[in-house]
Amino acid sequence: MPDSSPDKSESKQIDTIYVNYFDSINDAKTKALMAICSDIVANQKPRSLYFLFSSVGGQVNSGITLYNFLRALPVEIIMHNNGSIDSIANVVFLAASKRYAAKHSSFLFHGITWNFAAGASLSFSQLKENLSSFEREESKITSILAERTKMSEDEIKELFRQGESKDLKFAIDKGVISEIREPSIPKDAPLVTVNLN
Repeated sequence: MPDSSPDKSESKQIDTIYVNYFDSINDAKTKALMAICSDIVANQKPRSLYFLFSSVGGQVNSGITLYNFLRALPVEIIMHNNGSIDSIANVVFLAASKRYAAKHSSFLFHGITWNFAAGASLSFSQLKENLSSFEREESKITSILAERTKMSEDEIKELFRQGESKDLKFAIDKGVISEIREPSIPKDAPLVTVNLN
């Protein structure tokens, strides 16, 4: 009689892998984090990636690229604010389908800034090009925030003008998070702490 019991040689699928990320967001760090996530998904095949996430933000393009990448992964993305989510890091945070925040954490929303080299001189057309890029980047952020929260585009634009840190009541009321809960990693759960230079 054939043996119908499960093949013991088959490895059990990992349910959740925890990823600890406390860093800024720029091109190099985004590339490295995407490579780490790709490796985890391809080799360990978890059902979900659970990010313990805190970031001062950084470059707009990098943040939007990371947001789109995380949304495209064939696993559930969970984000847990365990400190402060600032600036473009809010966009990355909103890539998750489940979003939580630790009791003593916050969210900072503000408009973008543009850095020019010291002593830079711009022609009128270059100035217009920069202004157009500035408006386009802020529009992308506004659109993502409006799609992924309960905030209207007008509310978001006002937030950008205020440049204020927001508490957890605001985060729940506006749909940034669904719950305030303390981070907790189960014993023996796989944990990756991302340290990038």
